[in-house]
Amino acid sequence: MLDSASEVARAPTDEMIAGIGIDLVKIKRIQEAVQKWDKRFLNRVFTPPEQQYCYGHLDPALHFSGRFAVKEAVFKALGTGWRSGVRWTEIEVTNNPQGKPMVTVTGRVKQLMADLKVAEIHVSISHDTDYAIGQVILVKGKS
Repeated sequence: MLDSASEVARAPTDEMIAGIGIDLVKIKRIQEAVQKWDKRFLNRVFTPPEQQYCYGHLDPALHFSGRFAVKEAVFKALGTGWRSGVRWTEIEVTNNPQGKPMVTVTGRVKQLMADLKVAEIHVSISHDTDYAIGQVILVKGKS
């Protein structure tokens, strides 16, 4: 319990946030990119398992958009953007058996995460008729 208004609750020092990212995507924009560029776009941005997952749903554009938003959110959470030679497919968004979204990283993205001492990646995806949103929280491991 806080004794006064001036005191602030603090997170444990051995588990801190390394980065937070959020991205909002217009579903129609991703749908148009898929229609225009087809495999050229899909293979540049999404791994084969991501493509299979999205095409396994009634509205693939909805799911591609959510995954795109998560990937953008990861780049924002890392704070590097494209300056570090990262690739879209180095971030893979999957779901655990209960449906919870998860992120797996490889290549340069994995190295950047290691440099930041990231131990956990928390992910949230949501969408409605027009927009998809992805949020990522990177948590440092215990020192």
